[in-house]
Amino acid sequence: MLRGLIISIIIAVTHLSFAQRVRALRVNKDYEKYRISEHFDYLHDDFDSAKTTWVGDIRVEFDSIFPGTIKNCFNALKDRATKLGANGFKVTEADISSYGDNKYIEMSLYWIRMENRDENLVLHKSRDVYLFGFLGYHQEIDGYDVSIQNDEFVMPSLSFKKYAFKSKTDVTVGLGSKMRGAKTSFRIEEKMYPKFIYFKMISGSFKNAWIDEYPLSFGLFLTHILRKN
Repeated sequence: MLRGLIISIIIAVTHLSFAQRVRALRVNKDYEKYRISEHFDYLHDDFDSAKTTWVGDIRVEFDSIFPGTIKNCFNALKDRATKLGANGFKVTEADISSYGDNKYIEMSLYWIRMENRDENLVLHKSRDVYLFGFLGYHQEIDGYDVSIQNDEFVMPSLSFKKYAFKSKTDVTVGLGSKMRGAKTSFRIEEKMYPKFIYFKMISGSFKNAWIDEYPLSFGLFLTHILRKN
């Protein structure tokens, strides 16, 4: 219980430190904040720019990548964006592999008119499946042993793979061994959002493994900062 409390405190302090290191690079002084939005959508490159307003550019800087670091960075960027009145974003530049405290992620922020939100989201629809490695440096293993269809490989940390499938294809994704691993299956549909799949394993006297999906905006964010295999 004490160990869990210590971990929670470390995570909370880490999140605060990231929030303090987010800074605005440029701000649209003519932009009048409309309201706080519950949405934070990735702006598709093909979306009509006339239906958006540029709000500003922000940057987060950090020195180490631990479990939770990248998610904390995203949350800190989102929090600053929301305060500036943005509900959409693009990753414009990122370097998470530099040595020391030179790691950074930069975003451009936008206000997408709510009546046009679905137009942007539909542009992201695809029959693509992304597999993600561990979002941190793993001290014990090179990566997760995963499979998709008949393709078996080690999924390295801080990287992703992209697969494109035909409609009506049944896809099976596995993690670890058949006896102590995990497996999930789904069907590819013509008008679906891409799937952003990640893996988790806990070792000890027993092993738990599971497969889950990142939400759309966070998954798209990751594809712009991680290494593609």
